[in-house]
Amino acid sequence: MKKFSLIILIFFLISKASFACDITFINFGDKSDKLMENPGSLPFEDEFKGKKILIPTSYICPNNEKLNDTMAEYLFVDDKLVSIILTRAFMNDNALMDFAMNKYGKFKLPIGVDKKNWRGSHTWEVGNNIIFYVHANTEEGPAELIEISSKLYSQELYNYNDKVSEWLDSQQQ
Repeated sequence: MKKFSLIILIFFLISKASFACDITFINFGDKSDKLMENPGSLPFEDEFKGKKILIPTSYICPNNEKLNDTMAEYLFVDDKLVSIILTRAFMNDNALMDFAMNKYGKFKLPIGVDKKNWRGSHTWEVGNNIIFYVHANTEEGPAELIEISSKLYSQELYNYNDKVSEWLDSQQQ
């Protein structure tokens, strides 16, 4: 009986690890050079002192097939990580919702609405992290997004987004 219990425990731990995905393997506030060591890194710099590094989740989470076709975007402002965004578009599933609920905690959906059909957004906090989840329909199909940011760097993120918004507004005139 002990042997059987041990086998079940080992199987559970191995299967749990194979679906694990630590997108926060780099800490908020860390410099971008730490992320550039990843072979799938694709960096973009902008005029607002921001640097975005895109990495397909297949490089970060090679054992998590549910997150295939998901892009991770790491935003650095003044060479400090301030935000991580996962984007999954045109997939008819809830892979990012499942990921968010498993990693950061479940949130309640409206009564009578099936998880697969739910569209909307939810924001919650875990420790110093702010998690923002969106599932929406676009003209091209469904899209999911998770943004993880830190309360410790929220002012830097706010200032960056404010500069980008001002620029976007100036382009409309």
